[in-house]
Amino acid sequence: MSNTEIHLDIYLDRYELHLESGVAVYIQGSQNDKTRVRYEKIRRELSTGYLDKKYSEVKDADLSSLDTQYQVLLKNLVEGITSEFGRALVGLTCLQLTIKNIAPEQSIRLHKGNSNSKRFSWKDGISMRSLDKNFNTPFLRKYGLLQINNDGVFMTRTLAENYPYSRLYKAEIRGPFSQWMAIVDAVEKNVFDPNLGLLYLFSLLKNKSEIFNEESKKACNMLDNLQRCQFEDIKNLISQFYNSTHYSARAFEVAIHAFYQALNEMNLLDMTLIPLSQMRSANKKHGNIGDIELAEDGTIVIAWDAKYGKPYLRDELEELRDKLIIHKDVQQAGFLCNDSVDLRKDIVNRKNEIELELGVNIKLSSFDDFVTDYIKEMNSSQKNELAFKWIKALVESFAQRRIELAPIDEPCDAWIKDLITILAKFEREQSLLDG
Repeated sequence: MSNTEIHLDIYLDRYELHLESGVAVYIQGSQNDKTRVRYEKIRRELSTGYLDKKYSEVKDADLSSLDTQYQVLLKNLVEGITSEFGRALVGLTCLQLTIKNIAPEQSIRLHKGNSNSKRFSWKDGISMRSLDKNFNTPFLRKYGLLQINNDGVFMTRTLAENYPYSRLYKAEIRGPFSQWMAIVDAVEKNVFDPNLGLLYLFSLLKNKSEIFNEESKKACNMLDNLQRCQFEDIKNLISQFYNSTHYSARAFEVAIHAFYQALNEMNLLDMTLIPLSQMRSANKKHGNIGDIELAEDGTIVIAWDAKYGKPYLRDELEELRDKLIIHKDVQQAGFLCNDSVDLRKDIVNRKNEIELELGVNIKLSSFDDFVTDYIKEMNSSQKNELAFKWIKALVESFAQRRIELAPIDEPCDAWIKDLITILAKFEREQSLLDG
């Protein structure tokens, strides 16, 4: 191997990062005194509103003075956000640029640092996880710049491996990794202005947020044209949406929850609807039984899990059993599939065994059958009212208008655009029929 090839040497007490710009040595061990002082400085600045003050500077900043190549990097970083990945890298970049602004001498490659000898640490490292959870993520959520899980960007555990952030970081990170790493490299080489970079990143996220708000407003306004529609038409619209949009599994979850929101608004639920779970919440950690949960006196008694594209539920039944052993007050639980459920003999037998063992009613149903069963006693007027409230709840959930019941943390702009496309097409079709 050529000695000029970039590589990372790992020893018992240190890491040596060999890049084109030279060799950086990172000593493993408890945080040293100089780094502890820097860390406390960063915490102090952030605790007194540093990010809010910095955000207020965006409107008057001359962002054009940021080198074009770094503008492109930041744009590509933000555009790399999808419903499934990318947010954590953008949030982390925001934190790293902030750290470099407050303490230029602090390496933004070293994301772990503490005084506990039993925990991994670099002597020159700081706890980015703590800074993010306490300051960075709350700030981004406060201004609607980035929809991140409450626990912060390090909920993506691949960002917490015991390696310095570099192009040699081997954890499997999905998203705009190359853009993120190019930014980190440039900042560490002192050729990228972290202050202008942070302001430019804020501007990109702000504009994206403003565009999202306009699109959301447009989608919500289009609902007025659906107030006189028939139940089946709206049901078909919703089905068309979650079957054609990106990340259909999450869209399907929200569609089911929106259905329950509509039932709740019509006072057709005699239980409390629990808010929609965050996409990346671990069921066992957060105590979730299903995607949709109904409670009596604070205790979950009914739970449904949405299963998109998974008609065979053998493994899911075992996972459900494990949850029900813990949650002994649940009376009914089950799975709602977007299509017909595979009810072969082993599935039905296992379902019956679990019901007998735990005394819980377990349902396996397609969503169509579930909805049909729910509305069979309703007259046309009630069904149509339910349908309108259903699609209204769906659109407003993705439009971030129902944060208390539908705290959707992943970016919703693509879902909103798909809803607008489907609603506009429906409007045109209706106009042709009326004409």
